[in-house]
Amino acid sequence: MSFFLLSALSFNAQVAINTDGSPPDNSAMLDVKSHDKGLLIPQMSKVEILSIDNPVNGLQVYNTDDGKSYIYMASEQRWKELQYGSNQLLGAASYSIGTGGTCLYTTINGDYYTTIPLNANNTVTLIANVNKVGTWSITTNSVNGYSFSGSGTFTATGVVQITLSGTGTPIHGQTNTFTATTDTGNSSCTFDVVVKNCGYTLIDSRDGQTYKTVQIGNQCWMAENLNIGVMVYGGQANNGTIEKNCYSNNPTNCDIYGGLYQWSEAMQYVYNQGAQGICPNGWHIPADYEWVNMETSLGLNQDVYAYSWRLSGDVGGKLKEQGTLHWAYPNNVSSSSTGFLALPGGGIFSNNFSYLTTYSFFWTSTYVGSSKSIYRGMKNNSMGILRYTYNMYSSMSIRCVKN
Repeated sequence: MSFFLLSALSFNAQVAINTDGSPPDNSAMLDVKSHDKGLLIPQMSKVEILSIDNPVNGLQVYNTDDGKSYIYMASEQRWKELQYGSNQLLGAASYSIGTGGTCLYTTINGDYYTTIPLNANNTVTLIANVNKVGTWSITTNSVNGYSFSGSGTFTATGVVQITLSGTGTPIHGQTNTFTATTDTGNSSCTFDVVVKNCGYTLIDSRDGQTYKTVQIGNQCWMAENLNIGVMVYGGQANNGTIEKNCYSNNPTNCDIYGGLYQWSEAMQYVYNQGAQGICPNGWHIPADYEWVNMETSLGLNQDVYAYSWRLSGDVGGKLKEQGTLHWAYPNNVSSSSTGFLALPGGGIFSNNFSYLTTYSFFWTSTYVGSSKSIYRGMKNNSMGILRYTYNMYSSMSIRCVKN
């Protein structure tokens, strides 16, 4: 290929530069067509640009000193930078996140609980080694009902931190291993996320009230007494409205100790052991055997089904709230280690309010006949836990357990 130099060339004609021999468009003096090349305007340093003699209005150059394009404005006798919009044309980036092993410098953000949908806080940050800027996209496999993904644009090379967002709802409490894979398919790495069964704050969608939750053994329990329903004076009725009594007919006692419920009202007149009753969706009134499972996990090891105060394992002491803010002195506890935080809400027996600050009474969903159901009791001067039956028309506290 040969080259020749022209000091100046002037002719009056339309010009087409292309490889297909097509004529220039009628509206164009210069018509350049290409499918694999662009138009390159002169690239000059600032000194060279400013040395142009008498630049014509609209003359364009590319400044190699600052990497920007300029146009000459004759009316202002100066070069002005061309302004760019936000749109960019970027191809896929060249990057890697690993070679199949554990992702390096990974951070798991947010809390992960069974049956609780992931939110904006559930993210994973990891690093990418970027060789060429451009767009990126990373996805993971779906495990245990949820997954992670992310996309964006790398604007710099080197080690870059990226964020993947989680979606879905964890099903089981377990450790899940995810494999993150790049959109190019040539790079991957793994990371682990631990899903907990319990420990979050439960929001009751029916009235917006919140309840702490606690894991005991393999069960998830509410760590506060249920307080759903409309306060009534006297008995509760099967009328389609959840009703509760507040100790001494004082609503403040419901705010502190929760509501007091007759057994049928607590069960919502469905007499199946383990029924949801007045518990939130996904929770139910614990059956007698579920209390036993919890108690044995805390060390109860004799007479677990006896109708009596059962003292082994100091189970009551482990379940009660410590101190005398709510409990009457001496409030014997062994550790209050479970986080169950049982409060002495008392109850209604023979139409009388009784035992506030000295006893906790909790209905189970187990009916034994003769208008009696099984309950649990704790008292201020004992570390034991009572298993017994009582008239279902009495009112006691309710703790729910997760399905």
